[in-house]
Amino acid sequence: MNSKLRGRALIGIAIAIAAYVVLTPTEVPTVDAAANKATATSRREPRGDVAPMQSATRTLLQLAHLVSGSDATGALFATQSWYVPPPPPPRPPPATTVQSLTPPAPTAPPLPFAYMGTFTPDGAAPVFFLMQGDRVYDVRIGETVDNNYSVDGLVNGQLQLTYKPLNIKQQLAVGGNP
Repeated sequence: MNSKLRGRALIGIAIAIAAYVVLTPTEVPTVDAAANKATATSRREPRGDVAPMQSATRTLLQLAHLVSGSDATGALFATQSWYVPPPPPPRPPPATTVQSLTPPAPTAPPLPFAYMGTFTPDGAAPVFFLMQGDRVYDVRIGETVDNNYSVDGLVNGQLQLTYKPLNIKQQLAVGGNP
């Protein structure tokens, strides 16, 4: 029986709290910061003719000046992008310059030989020793080396060679005349 009494007491307390919440006035007195001292010290009486919906509307109208604008509220959830457009393409060269469509004149590759020395037998033509990588060539004036270079002569301490595919003359320093 004690538990039945306790249950009924709790239900009664719950009903009393619910009735208090429902039946009490909903308007809460507010403090107006800009009000003068006379109205702040006087006691405000709640108006009975203002409905709760009207008080909420009045409060929203009072706070309406604090809202920035529709642009600011839309920017709160606006889409953001990290895309940066690429720089514009470079300008084409001016039309005043005329480019030649002819290819540049062919040139011979640099000489692949290094001079090692000279041997002159008694009364015979000198023999020149040329090195290319790990190969050594012994050549005389008038001979051909690797089917690409012909040995033309020796002038002022330089061996004259001709690159045969393009017929271009090249020189290799050998020191003095033998």
